[in-house]
Amino acid sequence: MKKIIMTFVLAAALGSTCAAWAGEHPEHPAKKEAAAPSADDQVKGLEEMCAATAEARTARHAEKTLYERLGKEEGINRLTSEVVRLHLQNDLLKHMFDGLDNDEVAKQVADFMISGMGGPAVYKDRPTLTESHRDLKLTNADFMSAGGDVIQAMKNLEYGQNEIDEVVCALVGLRSMVVLGDAAP
Repeated sequence: MKKIIMTFVLAAALGSTCAAWAGEHPEHPAKKEAAAPSADDQVKGLEEMCAATAEARTARHAEKTLYERLGKEEGINRLTSEVVRLHLQNDLLKHMFDGLDNDEVAKQVADFMISGMGGPAVYKDRPTLTESHRDLKLTNADFMSAGGDVIQAMKNLEYGQNEIDEVVCALVGLRSMVVLGDAAP
Protein backbone atom coordinates (compact mmCIF):
# COMPACT_ATOMS: atom_id res chain seq x y z
CA MET A 1 0.00 0.00 0.00
CA LYS A 2 2.83 2.34 0.83
CA LYS A 3 4.25 1.79 -2.60
CA ILE A 4 1.15 2.95 -4.47
CA ILE A 5 0.81 6.15 -2.60
CA MET A 6 4.46 7.08 -2.97
CA THR A 7 4.43 6.22 -6.64
CA PHE A 8 1.99 8.98 -7.51
CA VAL A 9 3.71 11.54 -5.42
CA LEU A 10 7.22 10.82 -6.60
CA ALA A 11 6.30 10.78 -10.25
CA ALA A 12 4.58 14.07 -9.89
CA ALA A 13 7.36 15.54 -7.82
CA LEU A 14 10.00 14.65 -10.33
CA GLY A 15 7.98 15.93 -13.24
CA SER A 16 7.06 19.14 -11.44
CA THR A 17 10.58 19.75 -10.18
CA CYS A 18 12.14 19.24 -13.61
CA ALA A 19 9.49 21.31 -15.36
CA ALA A 20 9.75 24.10 -12.80
CA TRP A 21 13.52 24.21 -13.09
CA ALA A 22 13.42 24.34 -16.88
CA GLY A 23 10.70 26.97 -16.73
CA GLU A 24 12.79 29.16 -14.47
CA HIS A 25 15.89 28.76 -16.62
CA PRO A 26 14.87 29.37 -20.24
CA GLU A 27 18.52 29.42 -21.32
CA HIS A 28 18.96 25.83 -20.14
CA PRO A 29 20.21 23.81 -23.16
CA ALA A 30 17.90 20.88 -22.45
CA LYS A 31 14.90 23.14 -22.92
CA LYS A 32 16.03 24.04 -26.44
CA GLU A 33 17.30 20.62 -27.51
CA ALA A 34 14.87 18.08 -26.12
CA ALA A 35 11.15 17.68 -26.01
CA ALA A 36 9.51 17.05 -22.66
CA PRO A 37 9.94 13.43 -21.56
CA SER A 38 6.99 11.15 -22.17
CA ALA A 39 4.88 9.92 -19.26
CA ASP A 40 6.51 6.50 -19.67
CA ASP A 41 9.97 8.07 -19.43
CA GLN A 42 8.93 10.10 -16.38
CA VAL A 43 7.64 6.95 -14.67
CA LYS A 44 10.89 5.14 -15.46
CA GLY A 45 12.86 8.04 -13.97
CA LEU A 46 10.75 7.96 -10.84
CA GLU A 47 11.23 4.21 -10.47
CA GLU A 48 14.99 4.71 -10.73
CA MET A 49 14.94 7.55 -8.21
CA CYS A 50 12.87 5.51 -5.76
CA ALA A 51 15.22 2.55 -6.07
CA ALA A 52 18.21 4.82 -5.43
CA THR A 53 16.64 6.40 -2.33
CA ALA A 54 15.08 3.27 -0.81
CA GLU A 55 17.65 2.90 1.95
CA ALA A 56 17.32 6.51 3.14
CA ARG A 57 13.52 6.29 3.10
CA THR A 58 13.58 3.04 5.07
CA ALA A 59 15.89 4.61 7.67
CA ARG A 60 13.60 7.64 8.08
CA HIS A 61 10.57 5.39 8.44
CA ALA A 62 12.35 3.30 11.10
CA GLU A 63 13.12 6.48 13.06
CA LYS A 64 9.59 7.88 12.75
CA THR A 65 6.86 6.43 10.56
CA LEU A 66 5.53 8.35 7.62
CA TYR A 67 2.12 8.02 9.27
CA GLU A 68 3.41 10.07 12.21
CA ARG A 69 5.26 12.59 10.04
CA LEU A 70 2.12 13.21 7.97
CA GLY A 71 0.16 14.07 11.12
CA LYS A 72 -1.43 10.69 11.81
CA GLU A 73 -5.12 10.26 10.95
CA GLU A 74 -5.98 13.96 11.10
CA GLY A 75 -3.11 15.00 8.82
CA ILE A 76 -3.71 12.20 6.33
CA ASN A 77 -7.44 12.95 6.17
CA ARG A 78 -6.61 16.60 5.49
CA LEU A 79 -4.14 15.53 2.78
CA THR A 80 -6.54 13.21 0.97
CA SER A 81 -9.30 15.82 1.04
CA GLU A 82 -6.90 18.30 -0.57
CA VAL A 83 -5.86 15.73 -3.19
CA VAL A 84 -9.49 15.04 -4.12
CA ARG A 85 -10.15 18.79 -4.30
CA LEU A 86 -7.26 19.18 -6.75
CA HIS A 87 -8.31 16.13 -8.79
CA LEU A 88 -11.75 17.71 -9.22
CA GLN A 89 -10.06 20.78 -10.74
CA ASN A 90 -7.84 18.66 -12.99
CA ASP A 91 -9.32 18.45 -16.50
CA LEU A 92 -7.61 15.10 -17.12
CA LEU A 93 -9.00 13.48 -13.97
CA LYS A 94 -12.22 15.15 -12.85
CA HIS A 95 -14.48 13.00 -15.06
CA MET A 96 -13.35 9.95 -13.07
CA PHE A 97 -15.22 11.29 -10.04
CA ASP A 98 -18.60 11.60 -11.77
CA GLY A 99 -21.25 9.95 -9.63
CA LEU A 100 -18.93 9.38 -6.68
CA ASP A 101 -19.20 10.69 -3.15
CA ASN A 102 -15.99 12.72 -3.05
CA ASP A 103 -15.86 12.77 0.76
CA GLU A 104 -16.11 8.97 0.77
CA VAL A 105 -13.34 8.71 -1.84
CA ALA A 106 -11.09 10.90 0.32
CA LYS A 107 -11.93 8.81 3.41
CA GLN A 108 -11.16 5.51 1.68
CA VAL A 109 -7.85 6.83 0.33
CA ALA A 110 -7.00 8.16 3.80
CA ASP A 111 -7.77 4.78 5.37
CA PHE A 112 -5.56 3.11 2.76
CA MET A 113 -2.70 5.53 3.47
CA ILE A 114 -3.08 5.23 7.24
CA SER A 115 -2.89 1.44 7.03
CA GLY A 116 0.05 1.44 4.62
CA MET A 117 2.22 4.12 6.20
CA GLY A 118 2.59 2.82 9.72
CA GLY A 119 -0.78 3.58 11.28
CA PRO A 120 -3.53 1.25 12.45
CA ALA A 121 -5.03 -1.23 9.98
CA VAL A 122 -8.20 0.71 9.20
CA TYR A 123 -8.39 -0.25 5.51
CA LYS A 124 -9.94 -3.70 5.45
CA ASP A 125 -12.76 -5.49 3.71
CA ARG A 126 -12.47 -3.11 0.77
CA PRO A 127 -11.75 -3.72 -2.92
CA THR A 128 -8.14 -4.15 -3.96
CA LEU A 129 -6.43 -1.30 -5.79
CA THR A 130 -6.71 -3.19 -9.05
CA GLU A 131 -10.43 -3.82 -8.53
CA SER A 132 -11.15 -0.21 -7.67
CA HIS A 133 -9.16 1.17 -10.63
CA ARG A 134 -9.86 -1.46 -13.32
CA ASP A 135 -12.69 0.39 -15.07
CA LEU A 136 -10.78 3.68 -15.14
CA LYS A 137 -8.20 2.33 -17.61
CA LEU A 138 -5.56 4.69 -16.23
CA THR A 139 -2.46 5.41 -18.28
CA ASN A 140 0.97 6.60 -17.19
CA ALA A 141 -0.12 10.10 -18.26
CA ASP A 142 -3.08 9.88 -15.86
CA PHE A 143 -0.76 8.58 -13.17
CA MET A 144 1.64 11.48 -13.63
CA SER A 145 -1.19 13.99 -13.60
CA ALA A 146 -2.63 12.52 -10.40
CA GLY A 147 0.85 12.50 -8.88
CA GLY A 148 1.22 16.18 -9.68
CA ASP A 149 -1.97 16.83 -7.72
CA VAL A 150 -0.64 14.81 -4.77
CA ILE A 151 2.59 16.78 -4.75
CA GLN A 152 0.73 20.09 -4.99
CA ALA A 153 -1.57 19.06 -2.14
CA MET A 154 1.43 18.22 0.02
CA LYS A 155 3.06 21.55 -0.82
CA ASN A 156 -0.20 23.36 -0.06
CA LEU A 157 -0.23 21.70 3.37
CA GLU A 158 3.47 22.52 3.88
CA TYR A 159 4.88 19.00 4.10
CA GLY A 160 8.65 18.66 3.77
CA GLN A 161 10.47 17.31 0.73
CA ASN A 162 11.34 14.02 2.49
CA GLU A 163 7.67 13.33 3.11
CA ILE A 164 6.73 14.31 -0.44
CA ASP A 165 9.41 12.01 -1.86
CA GLU A 166 8.29 9.15 0.37
CA VAL A 167 4.65 9.46 -0.62
CA VAL A 168 5.66 9.68 -4.28
CA CYS A 169 7.78 6.53 -4.00
CA ALA A 170 4.92 4.70 -2.29
CA LEU A 171 2.71 5.62 -5.25
CA VAL A 172 5.35 4.60 -7.77
CA GLY A 173 5.57 1.20 -6.11
CA LEU A 174 1.83 0.68 -6.52
CA ARG A 175 1.58 2.01 -10.08
CA SER A 176 1.28 -1.42 -11.70
CA MET A 177 -1.87 -2.08 -9.65
CA VAL A 178 -3.68 1.03 -10.92
CA VAL A 179 -2.23 1.83 -14.35
CA LEU A 180 -4.16 -0.68 -16.41
CA GLY A 181 -4.92 1.32 -19.54
CA ASP A 182 -1.61 1.16 -21.38
CA ALA A 183 1.48 -0.93 -21.71
CA ALA A 184 3.31 0.53 -18.74
CA PRO A 185 7.06 0.00 -18.50
